[in-house]
Amino acid sequence: MFNGKMKALTLSYDDAVTQDIRLINLLDKYGLKCTFNINSGLLGKDNMLIREGQRISHYKIVRERLAEIYAAHEVAVHTVTHPSLKNLPDEKIIYEIEEDRKVLSELVGYDVVGMAYPGGAGCIDERVIDIVKNQTGVKYARTTTCTQSFEPFDNLYDLKPSVFHIRFDEMMSLG
Repeated sequence: MFNGKMKALTLSYDDAVTQDIRLINLLDKYGLKCTFNINSGLLGKDNMLIREGQRISHYKIVRERLAEIYAAHEVAVHTVTHPSLKNLPDEKIIYEIEEDRKVLSELVGYDVVGMAYPGGAGCIDERVIDIVKNQTGVKYARTTTCTQSFEPFDNLYDLKPSVFHIRFDEMMSLG
C-alpha cells in the first residue's frame, strides 16, 4: 500500500521533445506530476520519427529553457546520447549516465537521481543494472518491460511499468 492507497499512478516520458510543453500544460492543469527522462547531449536537436505511417516532430527542448519548462516536474537521466547500454564497456556506461546526471543537475538546480534506461527492451542486462546501482549516483531506474499488473517491485534499479499509454486498451483494463 502507498499511503493507504491500493494503487499508485506515476507518469514518465522520455527524450525532452517539444510536445512535452503541451503535455506539461495539461499535467499542471490537473495537478499531476511527471518524471521526464532527458538526454543532455541531444538537447536542441531536430529530428523526425515515423509512427503509424505519419511523420512526427521529435524536436528536442533547448538547453536554455529546460529548467523553466520542467520546473514543476522531476527531471531524470536518460543518458547523454541514448545508446544501447548493454553494448558498451563499463566505463562508457558510467560516463553516459554520470555526465548526463551532472549536466542535468546543473541545468535544473538539484541533484538528479532517477533514470530511465534508453532504447527499450533488450538494451540492458544484469551487468548494466549492477553498474547503475553500484557505480553511479542514480537511486532508481525504470525499464520499458511492462508487467500488466500493480504488483510491488523489489529492485529499484529494474523498475517495470505497468503499461504504456499507447497501449490504450491494456491501460484502461488495468485502470
